[in-house]
Order: sequence, then structure tokens, then C-alpha cells
Amino acid sequence: MNLIMLDEILIFVALGTLAGLLAGMFGIGGGLIIVPVLIGTFISLGFDSEIVVHLAIGTAISCIIFTGLSSANAHRAKKSIDFDHFKPVATGIIFGALAGALFAVQIDGSFLKLSIAIFVLLVGIQILFDIKISSKKIYPKKSESIFAGSIIGFLSSILGIGGGTFSVPYFRASGLRLTTSIGTSAACGVPIAVFGTLGYIIAGINVNGLPNFSLGYVYLPALLGVSITSMVSAKYGADLAHYLSQTTLRRLMAMWFFIISTYMFLV
Repeated sequence: MNLIMLDEILIFVALGTLAGLLAGMFGIGGGLIIVPVLIGTFISLGFDSEIVVHLAIGTAISCIIFTGLSSANAHRAKKSIDFDHFKPVATGIIFGALAGALFAVQIDGSFLKLSIAIFVLLVGIQILFDIKISSKKIYPKKSESIFAGSIIGFLSSILGIGGGTFSVPYFRASGLRLTTSIGTSAACGVPIAVFGTLGYIIAGINVNGLPNFSLGYVYLPALLGVSITSMVSAKYGADLAHYLSQTTLRRLMAMWFFIISTYMFLV
């Protein structure tokens, strides 16, 4: 494939719009939305099946760089980032996210896809039944926060997500208020995305079978199309959320994840 086809561009623009709307409506990062849809898109475009899953994850996490920066800046403006808690966790994330990407590309794509499908299913169940993820209050030392950050970065990089699923409960357990936990978690999404992306680029530099316009395991047309449109549409998703009840939003979000999970099991 030497040229980017018009229908390919339209697919990524539509995906970015959908990801932004859903992220804005449900208050989640786009990774859990983008990864499954990119896998299906790359398969339909005829990309090598051996690299499709890794390419989708690497591309998805690169998209989070832009949405993450936008989200983190919004939370910074509202003074909802606790930098004392952020710094040691972010230090661990740098190493964890890089290691996670390098580890993920060693895993068979089918097993990785199954792992993501199970994770999405569990998240859907947690949302549908409004299961609260909590733990007893902790008082982590700097070294413990660095270790926690490395685990958060490692898992997030493998799954292609911004890490809020893991970091928000951790910051809550560390004694931060919910709004500050969310804001600090949003800030953590930036180093996860940056160093996760770096890992997927490094791991894919000399890999055969990658499509043109790829930088390692990052497919640039999808990165641009998804990032630009998702950042624009997220605002409208947030506006739409105010017209729906929390119960309706929760059910719609769970339904979306069940559909995505089923698709991932079958594709």
C-alpha cells in the first residue's frame, strides 16, 4: 500500500470522532475504545495479521499523548493535580511504560488480544454493577510510589490505555480526594503515553510486514486522524453527558464494553 486511501482516512476520522464522543460522555481515556476498533480496522485493511494487535496498541497509546496533554492541562488549571504524589509515581511510570511496550511485542498477538478482551469485559461488569474499587488507606514512601508507578505504567502500556483504571484507585488509597485523584491520574497518562509510544517505536523499527507510513508499531495516518478528531469531539461528548442520567450513562458504557469485548473474542 503506497498511498493512503480516502476510505482509510474517513475510517480514522470516524473512529476519532467516536472515541472522543464516548470518552467525553463516559469520562474515560480513549485507549479501551481505540484499541479494539483499530484491530478490526487494520484487519479490514489487509495488514499482516502477525502485527495487527501490536500495531493497534502502539498507535492507540500514541494517540493518548495528545488527549492526555489536553486533559492534564485542564486539570492543572483547576489545581486538581497533586504534584507531590505525581512525581514519584511518574518516575516509576517512565521505566514501567517503556518496559511494558518492549514486553508486549514479545507476546503472541492472539493471546494479547484475548487478554484485552477479558480486561474490557471486567471493566464493563464493574461499570454496570457500579462496583467500587477501593482499598484501605496507605501511606506510601517515595520508593513504594516509584514501584507502584512502574506497575501502573507496565500494565497500561501493554493494554494501550492511559492508566486511570489503576492510578485513580491508588491515589484514592493514598489519601487524595476523588477530584484530585482523577486530575493526578490524568497527569500520569502523559508519561505513560510518551514512554509507551517510545517503546513501541523502538520495538518495531526493524520489524518486517509493517505498513507504509508506520514508525515502529505506530501507524501515523491513524495517529493523526484519531487524535485530531477525538480532541474536538470530546467536548461534545462531555456536553451530551449532562443530558443523560448517571444510570443511563453507566448502562450505555457497560453495553459498549460488552460489545467490544465480544467482538475481540470473535475477531
